[in-house]
Amino acid sequence: MSWEIKKRDWSGTVVTVSTLIFAFVSIVSVFISITSWQTQREAARPYFTFKESPVIHQTDELSFEFEFKFYNVGTHPATNLSSKSIVFDEDLSQEPVLVDDYTVVNDIPKDTTTSLLLNMRSTEFRQADIDPQFIIIYLRYTNPITDKKYTQAFYTKWAGVLAQKTQPIIHVEVSEKQKILNYLKTHKLLSSKN
Repeated sequence: MSWEIKKRDWSGTVVTVSTLIFAFVSIVSVFISITSWQTQREAARPYFTFKESPVIHQTDELSFEFEFKFYNVGTHPATNLSSKSIVFDEDLSQEPVLVDDYTVVNDIPKDTTTSLLLNMRSTEFRQADIDPQFIIIYLRYTNPITDKKYTQAFYTKWAGVLAQKTQPIIHVEVSEKQKILNYLKTHKLLSSKN
């Protein structure tokens, strides 16, 4: 009789342990599935990059127009796209030449381009040479599928005008980024909304 009681206790223990292992494996599987789903959803978010190099036009002796074409490479569309553009001299000692806010009315589906035009006008542009200018663009937008808000920052530099030749717009070097952020904080142009 004692043999049967031990046999039942042992088999009951095996069943209990097996059930616990199965429950643990199920919980781990659910966790992995949820994490994978969240990663896939985040990977499908809208995300903007430059479609082409920015274009510069001198509209008259006092004005320049900069065109930035942003391309949504994400799977999901972007809604409520707004931008804040800040242009200031590379020497960081002057007030910004331009601070511009802009909002796009339409959604930006995947594989679609939207343009941002910046018009800068200054009497300093009468000079034969124009010093290099930083052009910082903050984008804010919403993913309508998840209703999550995103921000992106583009740090570029216009090399100015040398010997009456308009120079290109290039990306900022890593070593310049902290100086730019300090400038933006000093001039109260950097906020948690950017």
